[in-house]
Amino acid sequence: MRLKSTVFIFWLWLSAIAARCQAPATLQLIRDVRVFDGEHVFEHRSVLLEDGKISRIGGSELKVTNAEVVDGRGRTLLPGLIDAHVHLPNPVEKASRQALVLGVTTQLDMFNGGYRLKLIKKFESEDRPDIADMRTAGTGATVPGGHPTQMGGGPIPTITAPDQAQSFVDARIAEGSDYIKIIHDDGSTWSWTTQRVPMLDNATMRVLVEAAHKRGKLAVVHVLSEQQARDAISAGADGLAHMFVGESVGPDFGRFVSDHHAFVIPTLVTLYPDCGKSEGPATLADPNLRPYIGEGWRQSMEMAKRNLQLNHLCNGTDVGIRQLVQAHVPLLTGTDAPVPGTTYGASVHVELALLVRDGLTPVQALAAATSVPAQAFHLSDRGWIRPGMRADLVLVEGDPTTNILATRNIVAVWKRGIRAQR
Repeated sequence: MRLKSTVFIFWLWLSAIAARCQAPATLQLIRDVRVFDGEHVFEHRSVLLEDGKISRIGGSELKVTNAEVVDGRGRTLLPGLIDAHVHLPNPVEKASRQALVLGVTTQLDMFNGGYRLKLIKKFESEDRPDIADMRTAGTGATVPGGHPTQMGGGPIPTITAPDQAQSFVDARIAEGSDYIKIIHDDGSTWSWTTQRVPMLDNATMRVLVEAAHKRGKLAVVHVLSEQQARDAISAGADGLAHMFVGESVGPDFGRFVSDHHAFVIPTLVTLYPDCGKSEGPATLADPNLRPYIGEGWRQSMEMAKRNLQLNHLCNGTDVGIRQLVQAHVPLLTGTDAPVPGTTYGASVHVELALLVRDGLTPVQALAAATSVPAQAFHLSDRGWIRPGMRADLVLVEGDPTTNILATRNIVAVWKRGIRAQR
């Protein structure tokens, strides 16, 4: 009797997993839709999905026998969105499921370890259709007592000298790191505490970057001040995880980053709570987003409040972003979810609006969440709507290429051609 009960429970579990997504039709045709292909906008296109990939792209007159037809009139088809900066929690599945139904088909985790890292790698290898795909930095490089060790969570590997860099990087890659995260932050810009913490010296940071490159991995550096950003770029970092917080910025900052061919993941939606400009409450008030946000993350988002007296702390942040835009520095959409004021999936749409407010056109912002992170992180099978690419797609009502808020009007999401159950 116990065996029968166990088998029945297992069957129910399998059924629940299957119910989270719809099995793909052999052929699906999204007809007469506006297409943002990752770079350009095309009107009245039809996109054929077959076996998890984009098979053909044609005009609105394209007809395919035995295809399930999705009406694209008045709608826009986007590549699946990429959140280039998250920290996946426990349970990983819940966060990645929420991200997917809100249009984020890929999440780039920027610090994790232990059991959670193993779980992320498991899901990465499975590439399940009912949760967002994921990549991870694994455990980031920091010194003993450095950020984020002050936040608890148990002991992590640390580094104290340049001659330890290669072995540190090799160990992270052996654990499954898809890219290397480096922490260069002493807490001097944190508004919520006066605590200062030790940080990596520039020589060690430079050798860490070299060690990552030797193994064919990107080196992404966490910074929160302009000087830290300049140090990281000078050390050869491929990209910055965060724009910095500051009241001012040097006039040459944008050109400096551009000259070194680095990218930046601004995470404005995360930085603004430090300046009393949290978007958390407004995100929760959006009827297109709130129904999909888990209760636990709703509470976290409500924690971050607005405070006009702190707004000046981000003056340099905003000016710096405009410099980066003018200097054509690649900007990637990232949220740092689930820090207070943010959550998975929903905060990507908020970040897009903030990037437009700070100088990107809607088309440039859409690229920052699709083709630009795909190119930066060498995800060559996604980020564009082209024949042969993964059918990771988002269909929205309206035209986000002229009104970025339209990304929130989600009609359907596909991962590998499988339509997510929303």
